[in-house]
Amino acid sequence: MSKYSRTFKIALAKQCLDGDSSPKALEKQLSISHSQIRYWKNVYSLNGEESFLPPKHPRTAKDKADILKRMWSENWSLAYTSAFYNLPSPGTLWVWLREFDQLGTQGLQPKRRRRTSMKKQNQELNDKSINEMTIEELRDELEYRRTEVAVLKKLEALDEMKRQQTKKKRPSSKG
Repeated sequence: MSKYSRTFKIALAKQCLDGDSSPKALEKQLSISHSQIRYWKNVYSLNGEESFLPPKHPRTAKDKADILKRMWSENWSLAYTSAFYNLPSPGTLWVWLREFDQLGTQGLQPKRRRRTSMKKQNQELNDKSINEMTIEELRDELEYRRTEVAVLKKLEALDEMKRQQTKKKRPSSKG
């Protein structure tokens, strides 16, 4: 899911195209990279109201290869090519390029995503006693617990940093 909504991106792109604001001015105002805003402006100028919509069907390896070939034949930049094809970011195209360089068209094959819920995984592990678990399950449990502890430590450190910053901001009560 995108960090910014489609309507927000279109609104900023229109502001830039209408000349109401520059990407640099919007960067200062919104704390969003001017290059990101410029990319949104380019996507909108090339694709209009179809901008920032997901593709109607997943891109195949052939689709990706065709996009790369057009980029090379037209001598387009990554940014222009990704804006032209309404990709989420030039980074998407960069990943395709890297995969193509490493594995050819085979590298452009769609990847199967396998998501497992940490809660579900953890519940399955907790249903068994330690004596009933395999070594692999014990390793998974250990990895989960270590990750859990690391996250909690990081949260504590961030909380402590916040407390230190608020202490610094308070005026001293010495008179």
